[in-house]
Amino acid sequence: MNVTFTDWTILTVLFLVFLVMAICLNRLCRSVADYLVSGRKVRMWLGMGSGIAGEVGLVSIAGMCEQGYTRGYGFILIALLSMCVTVPLFGVLGFGIERFRASMAMSVPQYVEMRYSRGLRMLTGILNSAAGVLQMCLFPIVGAGFLRVLMQAPEFVQVAGVRLQTAWLIMAVLLSCNVIFTFLGGSITLVVTNFFHMIITMGVLYWTCFLVVGRIGLQQLWTGLEIHKGAGGVNPFAGDSTAYGLTWFCWLMAMTILLQFSYGPYLQKIASMDRPKTVSRAYLLGSLFGNGRTFVVMGLGVAALAALGPAVPAGVTATGDLWSRMATPYFLAQMVPPVLMGFLLAGLLFADTSTTDQYILSWATSIVNDCICPFRKDSFTPRQHIVVVKITIVVLCVLFFLFGLTYTPTLPIWEYLWLLANIIGGTGIAVLCGMYWKRAKTGGAYAAVLTCVILPVADLVARRVYVARGLEFPLRPEVTGLYTYVIGFALLVVISLCTPGEGKYWDLGETVREMNREAE
Repeated sequence: MNVTFTDWTILTVLFLVFLVMAICLNRLCRSVADYLVSGRKVRMWLGMGSGIAGEVGLVSIAGMCEQGYTRGYGFILIALLSMCVTVPLFGVLGFGIERFRASMAMSVPQYVEMRYSRGLRMLTGILNSAAGVLQMCLFPIVGAGFLRVLMQAPEFVQVAGVRLQTAWLIMAVLLSCNVIFTFLGGSITLVVTNFFHMIITMGVLYWTCFLVVGRIGLQQLWTGLEIHKGAGGVNPFAGDSTAYGLTWFCWLMAMTILLQFSYGPYLQKIASMDRPKTVSRAYLLGSLFGNGRTFVVMGLGVAALAALGPAVPAGVTATGDLWSRMATPYFLAQMVPPVLMGFLLAGLLFADTSTTDQYILSWATSIVNDCICPFRKDSFTPRQHIVVVKITIVVLCVLFFLFGLTYTPTLPIWEYLWLLANIIGGTGIAVLCGMYWKRAKTGGAYAAVLTCVILPVADLVARRVYVARGLEFPLRPEVTGLYTYVIGFALLVVISLCTPGEGKYWDLGETVREMNREAE
C-alpha cells in the first residue's frame, strides 16, 4: 500500500476528534424529535453546511469522478443551467419546500396521509423506503472499492486462513463508522459533525485538485479532454455518443424538482429547520457554495483521463466498464504525496459518514414511522421509538454489507442511483400537486406513485435480462425516467379530474407567512 504511518496517524487523530465530539453531542438528545429532526431548531448556516456535507458523499465523489473520466466536463454546463432554474425557484421563492416545513410533517408519507389518505401513506412509505434502501445498497461497496484502489491495497487478503476481498473489509469499516455516529445523538449529532466534515472534505478535495492540475498542467488537461472526448467533453448537447443530450437534461431537471418533495433525506433536513424562511435561504446559499464541488471533483476524473487516456493501462486487470470507476483513484494513488494522502483518506471517510448517516437515519425513520407504526395498535414510547429506529439502522447496515458481497455493476454509478430515485419521484408528483392544486385526489396520486414504480423497475429487470444475454438494452435510462414522470403527472391530472368529491386541501401558503412573521 502507498499509505504511510504519518497518513494513518492523521486519519486516526481526526476520527477520534469527531468521535469525542459525537459523544459530547449525544447528551443533547432528549426526545424523538431531537433524535429524528434536531428538535426543529437548525438555523441557516448550520443547516446549509450540513446540507452540503450530506450531498458530498463518497459514492457521489466516485460517481462524479467516473462521469468526469467517461464524459469530461459536459455536466458542468448542465449544472449551471439547472441552477438558473432551481436557485430562483427554491432558493428565492421557496417553492414547495417552505410549504412542506409549514405542514409540520416529519416525513413525506406523513404529509401524504395529511393530504390524501392513510393507505397512500403506507404505500408511499413502503415503496420510497424500499427504493431508498436499494439505492443506498450501492454506497458502501462503491466507496470501499474507491478507497481500495486509492490505497493500492491488494484485491484479496488472508484473514484467519480465509481469502477475502479487501473491499469487503473496508466496507465493514465504513458501515461500522456509520452505525457509531448515527447511534450517538441521531440528527443532532449529524447536523453538527456533518458541518465540520464538510469543511475538511471540501478543503482536502480543493487541495488535491490544485495539486493534480499543477502537476499535469492546464494545457495537458485541456488537450487530453479535447482529444479523447471532442466537443462532447465540454458541450453536453454536442450530439455525439459522449454527450448527455437534451433528454438527459430534461430528465435531470424533472427529477431535481420532484425529489425536493419526495426524497426522504432532503425532506428530513427541511423538517429540522427552525422556520420556513430558513429552508429557502439555506437552499440558496447551499446551491451557490455547494455546486463548485462538482467542478472540482469532476476535474479529478478529467485529469485522470488526460493523464492515463481511455484505455486500461498495462498490468491492470479490469474490464472497460469497471476501469472507468477505478481510473481516478488509480491516478490519484500515483499523484498524491504522504500527509495529503492522510487528509484525503480522512476527508473521504467523513464524506461517506456524513452522507450515509444522514440517509440511513432518514430511511430508518421512514421505515419505523411509515411502515411499522401504522400497523401497530399502540404507539411506541419515546424511548422505544428511538430504540426501534436504531435497530432498523443496524439491520439496514447488515443488508448493505450482504448486497456488497454479491454486487456486480451493470450501470454507471450515477445512472443506477438516479433510476432508483425515479421511483421516489412519483411521490413528488403527488406532494407537489397536493400543495398547489385543490382538485388533486387520492386516486390520481395512487396512479402517479405506482407508475413511477412500475416503469423504472421494469427497466432495471429488462436491462438485467439483456445484459445476461449479451445484448444492448434499447432504451437509455434518461428516456425511461423522463417518460415515467410525464405519464405519472398526466395520470394524476386525468384521474383527479374524473373523480368526484373534494380532497383534503388546505392553504399552506398562509401558514408559511404566519410562521415567518412569528419568527421575526
